[in-house]
Amino acid sequence: MIKGVIFLAVAIVFNGIANILMKQGMSGDGNQTGSLAGTLRHYLTSWPIIIGLGLFALNVIAYTQALSKLPLSVAYPIMVSLTGLIVITGSLIIFKESINLLQWIGFALIIVGVILVAK
Repeated sequence: MIKGVIFLAVAIVFNGIANILMKQGMSGDGNQTGSLAGTLRHYLTSWPIIIGLGLFALNVIAYTQALSKLPLSVAYPIMVSLTGLIVITGSLIIFKESINLLQWIGFALIIVGVILVAK
């Protein structure tokens, strides 16, 4: 069980960081190429996207290991909600996105739901 929790924690961190890096890689003018070849070139030369893809791959490995030791009905809600918290934090700090009160309430309800599911 402890190994499953550790693998799940690693998967959550990798997934959250990967999402933030993908957003960072697609920010700015670099992704406005207008052609498929230009878009692919951007994907293959943008270090945030490349690192993000690598972290997504490592996330899959860690998550499948977690699933071999934890119930899917518990692991998945925890994965999604805690990854969401990492992404929300990155959105606020790195991208200066605003989050309104209803969104905060929704996030809080998700966390309460996950706590109930995990018991």
